[in-house]
Amino acid sequence: MSNQVQFGLPSAVSRSDRRLLLVFDGGNAPGYSSVAVALTEEGVRRGYEVWAATEGFRSLTPDARSEPRFERLIVGRGQRYALLSQGIPVRSMGRRVLDAGSDFRSERYVGFLEHEKRVAAAATVATQGFSHVVCVGGNGTFEGCKALIPDLEPSTRVGFINVSVDNDLGGDRAIGFLTGVEAGATIARGLYEDAYTHKRIYVLEMMGNRGGRHVLHCGVAARAHLVVLPFFQFPDDVIAEIAQGLARTDYALVVVAEGYEAERRRSLGKISASDFFKSQLAAAGLVDSPSKRVIAEPFSRYLRGVRPSYADVSAAYLKASILFSAFEDGKTEVMPYVLAANDVGLRRFPDVPREDGVEAPFLPLLERLELPQFRKLVRERFSFG
Repeated sequence: MSNQVQFGLPSAVSRSDRRLLLVFDGGNAPGYSSVAVALTEEGVRRGYEVWAATEGFRSLTPDARSEPRFERLIVGRGQRYALLSQGIPVRSMGRRVLDAGSDFRSERYVGFLEHEKRVAAAATVATQGFSHVVCVGGNGTFEGCKALIPDLEPSTRVGFINVSVDNDLGGDRAIGFLTGVEAGATIARGLYEDAYTHKRIYVLEMMGNRGGRHVLHCGVAARAHLVVLPFFQFPDDVIAEIAQGLARTDYALVVVAEGYEAERRRSLGKISASDFFKSQLAAAGLVDSPSKRVIAEPFSRYLRGVRPSYADVSAAYLKASILFSAFEDGKTEVMPYVLAANDVGLRRFPDVPREDGVEAPFLPLLERLELPQFRKLVRERFSFG
């Protein structure tokens, strides 16, 4: 005889017209737990029954690997034992607002690209009686959320909270972005000082698969000599200009996004963005040597595990409040945005663009080596605004 508790699914509980499902997906960013707490607190306050998918989108499909697939979220511990005794998996969230990482997520579940998996997910939402679905993550999660909507029942209300280190959705400041810049720029600045002390050139790989906001702001804040964004592609003459510019310096810090030349690197096997850029510089004549050290630093995942800043926690609560107010007004397919204390509101899904490019005011801050060809290329091919 097993003494293991057998937990039931949400459908085993009396049906509620305010049963909310939180779906966390995408790469880890500081603030996932802050959002989970904020949505739980605000949802419970407004009379919602809040649940979380334990493995993001995966939990909604036949690919689910973890049991239970859904957990009930409450604020304090008062209800916990009563709910557990009813066979309801439950987690109290009240004191977890500064937790690093996330208990509820999967990392970029690629199965959701398949329509049949989304159909199965929509059926799960209906079967389990979820009246509202809120997805939490970055651009990939946002796209998954939008792709799910056509297969959901028309009455299902849908919202999205933007949590991302790379801040690659337009018209919002992602939760986790400010924390990520602080942690990332600290790493970059430390290498800058080491470069100065030992007269080295560091090529530091930083987070930024496609959007590049993280590496851009970290590079600018740390006063990097060159910022290489993920969508940049350099012809040989620009690589030569960069190599010559670095050769003229006593020391330098170059920050390179992890997504730089990703397709070309895949064809070469497992080579990091920093090593690849270093090899490009070597081909143009800037070779690592005892007299001129050129050192490729691997990507640091340290900032994945840092606790969110209070500025990001504040934004989590503000976005949760805005989103629930929108639900109360009968709105769906909406994302709350927070750009500044006096610039907050709501955006419809069709009005949320992806941003892959450099705003024109940032162009003078991308390099400090006096590289006219580099500046001309970026201005003409990769900038906007």
